[in-house]
Amino acid sequence: MRRVKEKNLRVFKLTALTIILAVLCTCSAASAYNLRVSSAEEGDYISIQAAIDQADAGDTIFVGPGTYIENIKINKEVKLWSYSRKPEDTIIRAADPMESTVEISADRASFSGFGIEGSEKTGILLTGVKSCYINNNRIQGAESGIHLNNSESNIISNNLITLNEKGIRLESSNSNDVQSNLIAYNYGHGISLEASSRNLIYNNYFKNAENVEDNAENANNTWHSTLTVRQNIVRGPYVAGNFWSNPEGKGYSDTGVDENSNGICDTSYNIIGGGTDESPLFPKVPNAVKALESHLNVSTYEQSLADRENTTSPETSVNETEEATELEVENTTSEEASAEKESPGPGPVIGGLTMGTAYLLRRNR
Repeated sequence: MRRVKEKNLRVFKLTALTIILAVLCTCSAASAYNLRVSSAEEGDYISIQAAIDQADAGDTIFVGPGTYIENIKINKEVKLWSYSRKPEDTIIRAADPMESTVEISADRASFSGFGIEGSEKTGILLTGVKSCYINNNRIQGAESGIHLNNSESNIISNNLITLNEKGIRLESSNSNDVQSNLIAYNYGHGISLEASSRNLIYNNYFKNAENVEDNAENANNTWHSTLTVRQNIVRGPYVAGNFWSNPEGKGYSDTGVDENSNGICDTSYNIIGGGTDESPLFPKVPNAVKALESHLNVSTYEQSLADRENTTSPETSVNETEEATELEVENTTSEEASAEKESPGPGPVIGGLTMGTAYLLRRNR
């Protein structure tokens, strides 16, 4: 009888504990609020930063379509999502171009559905954080599209990263998941890893003049996932490695061989600096690549490259002109000296030298 009573008492205690935990979880969930931001003054706030400042940890902030001229600092665990889930109609443009457009310094923050532009530094900066989720954003026009500094165990997925100096930069950042991103037509490297290891980088579409910066750390990262039956970024049947292309369309994946027609190149791809993509993707569905390219502004990329070339040409021209002018002056001076020595009459008339002013064109970011 005593054992039965003890058993019943234990069951009662466990039941009571379960009920208490359920109530606490319910209260915690109920305490999380949804805040609304609208550029048309229809929401709770017209400033994204004002909503972040008023939010509590666990809150979700929905942002309506529009262009918000702000530098955003996310310093608490919140979800910041656009209503439409379309980066093209919900844009955050840096008010101060010398600062990051978005800076995240809190663990477990979520940021999704925005067009990020206007910063000459970083589009989205994660500094000292863990377990953040950066998804479905379009980042362009920055020195680094997405920059992780001293951050780990974050997920960077389904972002369009284009027209930046560097696409993604990992600095002293380990164990992050970089997957299913469109990293194309950046002027420098598609991805750079500095003192960063154990990162998993797979199912990305790389199409840059230099896709990976040459660093020894590249060998300490994984460039493919376990072969999984699921549609990949170029609509092939398996998620595995990355798609490797270049602006001329003659990258490793473009020119690879896929004899068994499984959407995976038959040979592995050696990453610059070290490391191997053992399952580089092959364009099994050609229209898939065209569909991805339709999201990219190739004409802007090409025009910007032309502008960059023009900035160097005048400089070369000026240097050559100055050298030629100096040589002409020296020759003229020598001829005058000789004439004065050989002829008792007045020296030859010295003509004026005309120099044009060269203007350097700077690319508008």
